Amino acid sequence: MKKLLLPVCAVLLVLVAPGCEKVIEFNGTEMQHRLTLSAQAEAGEPLEAFIASSIFFLSDDGNGAAYLVGLDAERGQVRCFVNGSVVARVLERVPDEYSTSLRYRAVDYTPAPGDHIRLEASFPGFDPVWAETDVPLLPSFEIVSTTWRKMEGDYYAYLAADIVLAVSDDASYDKYYFLQPVLEYIDPYTPGEVYATSWGFASSDILFRQASGSDALHDAMELFDSEGNYFSDDLIKGQRHVFTITLTTLPQKEEIAHLRVHVAAVNESLYWYSLSFARLMENNLFAEGVTLYSNVHGGYGVFCAAASRWLEVER
Repeated sequence: MKKLLLPVCAVLLVLVAPGCEKVIEFNGTEMQHRLTLSAQAEAGEPLEAFIASSIFFLSDDGNGAAYLVGLDAERGQVRCFVNGSVVARVLERVPDEYSTSLRYRAVDYTPAPGDHIRLEASFPGFDPVWAETDVPLLPSFEIVSTTWRKMEGDYYAYLAADIVLAVSDDASYDKYYFLQPVLEYIDPYTPGEVYATSWGFASSDILFRQASGSDALHDAMELFDSEGNYFSDDLIKGQRHVFTITLTTLPQKEEIAHLRVHVAAVNESLYWYSLSFARLMENNLFAEGVTLYSNVHGGYGVFCAAASRWLEVER
């Protein structure tokens, strides 16, 4: 009889538990709606900014239109000031029916390495917001050598590549980097079609011990591919550092159109935003809360910058 007691109690608990549900009302102060500004300054690419409205976390309106509530696109304005200039450059709105943000683009300005940029946004009914960022100098990466290896899998043979790279770091200021291999390949089942995809890599180098995955990026910001790594120069400051990354399960050489490594110097804002977002996404219900990085004054969001290069891998 005692052996049946625990199962019986468990069954009773399951039956009774739904009737014990309790609704806890929120008695705090609802936060006012603020502007959110997300922007990228990529050297050599048009400057873009995305404007939205924050929403209360208990809001019933969970669709994309919630982020546009109260935004007057006709009277709203987004401007930028470059290198301390008092002359504003106006960003024009780009129609985008699928976006949950208002999208703006500079028509007469392209960020360059070393530029200092201030973004300002003002919309009726909202406090104005502003943020500043510096576009990094181009990163000094090079491919030293590449070793190709044939690997035998369970069902088919494939290639692996050990790519040796070197980065020459400048000790005069803190730097943050991004690295992501990108493969362009010919699908053997659809001749003539070339596909591009980010390719995962492995490395035991010290550079990646504190790496932060770029899944942290918000889709709307369109900064980089989704499986890269961000890392700092803390452990290699002022050195020429040689390291190896290994790519596996690559298609045969005749199917590879291009294999490139996307490298970039990113600013501190992008690095810390990426790191904080990665921690937020990895968080669980019972873990300590994570504050998402923001450098936007008067509202929310992030204004970051990068300068990138592409390195071709010889086959």
